[in-house]
Amino acid sequence: MENFWRAFWKLPPVKGAKWQRGFTLVELLVVIGIIVALAGVTVPLVTKFTGSGKTGAMAAERETVQTAMAAMMAEQDITTVTAVINPAAATNTWTALPAGTGAAVLFGGAGAQFLKKGTTSYYYCWTASGEVYSRDAAPEAADDAGACRTPP
Repeated sequence: MENFWRAFWKLPPVKGAKWQRGFTLVELLVVIGIIVALAGVTVPLVTKFTGSGKTGAMAAERETVQTAMAAMMAEQDITTVTAVINPAAATNTWTALPAGTGAAVLFGGAGAQFLKKGTTSYYYCWTASGEVYSRDAAPEAADDAGACRTPP
């Protein structure tokens, strides 16, 4: 069988040594070129999904905060909380919020805990009726509250 492959690849016969053949430089360059081309196609496709992942994470977290706000309002039997619609007052810390007559904090405190963590990744505002809405993007710095969107 070895003689067949030698004839197929037009290799000179080797006497007294086993047949060994490595890759040529051209073959290696072709393989590297194919890998670079595949990487050039896949990297932009993968990076565009990171933006949609952040948007999805913000929407999911907003829904969690909204559910916690609704549960707190139902348990405390209140219909309004102190609205936070000023962009400078947007928050991601829930150990003292929301405020208002009869309102309980969403995290900590003596009553039920409505959120599992006292700090969220994104900043939020809310209306007096308890509707939570998020800022447009993640904060650039830990103290950057940014602007909340216009209430829906």
